[in-house]
Amino acid sequence: MAYKILLAEDEPTMRRLMGMLLGRQGHQVIEAENGEPVVDLALQHQPDLILLDIMMPGVDGYEALRRVRSTAGIDDIPVIFLSAKSQIEDRVEGLRMGADDYLIKPADPNELMARIDSVMLRSRREARRTKGKVFGFVGVKGGVGVTTVAVNMALYFHQSGKGVLLGDMHLAFGMVTDRLGIDPPQTTANLALIAAESIEGNALQKVLVRHSSGLAVLAGPSNVPSGITYSADHLVSIVEQASYAAQYVMLDLPPDPDIIEVVADQLSGIVLVLGSEPSSLRSAQRWARHLDHLGLHNRMSSLLVHRQNQGQQFVTASSITEKIGCLFLGDIPYKPEIYFNAEHTQTPVLVSTKDSPERQLFRSIGEKLTDYTDILDQFHKTQILKSNRML
Repeated sequence: MAYKILLAEDEPTMRRLMGMLLGRQGHQVIEAENGEPVVDLALQHQPDLILLDIMMPGVDGYEALRRVRSTAGIDDIPVIFLSAKSQIEDRVEGLRMGADDYLIKPADPNELMARIDSVMLRSRREARRTKGKVFGFVGVKGGVGVTTVAVNMALYFHQSGKGVLLGDMHLAFGMVTDRLGIDPPQTTANLALIAAESIEGNALQKVLVRHSSGLAVLAGPSNVPSGITYSADHLVSIVEQASYAAQYVMLDLPPDPDIIEVVADQLSGIVLVLGSEPSSLRSAQRWARHLDHLGLHNRMSSLLVHRQNQGQQFVTASSITEKIGCLFLGDIPYKPEIYFNAEHTQTPVLVSTKDSPERQLFRSIGEKLTDYTDILDQFHKTQILKSNRML
């Protein structure tokens, strides 16, 4: 299996040879000349594995490892020391510091590849022990910008150094890849070709694609896949394995009651995305009743996307809270010049405008999703107190 590998090696010839060796095996290699840029490169590219030399000028391998292990979002990336320091005490020290393996240079190419596969296998097994938080975004009315919200929320978490996966659960005509300007060779349709019980970490990793920002994307098919049927078990397995693969999973959900019912138990939260038209609020009320029937009431929240100018915004935060009775996460202002241009250029807002009011907006929403359970619990307690006062 091919991995994205960050290689930190100060000796140019050795770095070039290692890069060629790894590249021939299909791995994507990001190079660092010493340990100084390792943390920044790891946050930016989210590699599957880090290969670290120890004896490097400035920041050596030991210090680079210490920084990686103390930085949220990359602290669990597997690290292999690759060093000429061959004494037993050197190897013991490296492993005690948190390295996953230790190889002595020059390493035999076959042994290196075997060690990489072994470390990645152990890493995936460890990851399965903890599920990430899965948030589904669903539009209660067509054209309210659900995909845009899901994409930018995932990018916010990624840029914040958190492990995140963006998933498109549309079984046909998925729009996530269009927003990102990528053409993935495989999609969820490829997972539907295998038995549902065979969908595990390896199978999921094979269909993931990386955006240029480093964001991991599970794409939905951009057309109607011929001769492919997704069973309920397929959908459950896909979402479940996605939850094992990242701290946070942002799902672009179709407004399909059957699909949502199938994956309901896998969702940490479901976010209703409304437009500012009166019909959107009425539709949201109907959706809220259905989600309540599915047992999702205590995991439900809402977002408002303004698609008209100020004089035509008939839905507000207070009206959503009053009519639907769910947590309000925030509203996205009407800025067609920004969001339409993002669609045209296939460059999400948080990629083209990292330091902007838009980033602050998604940061505010992201912070609520990070503490979602506690915030929801407090919201429902407040609602109960209010209703008791009215009795």
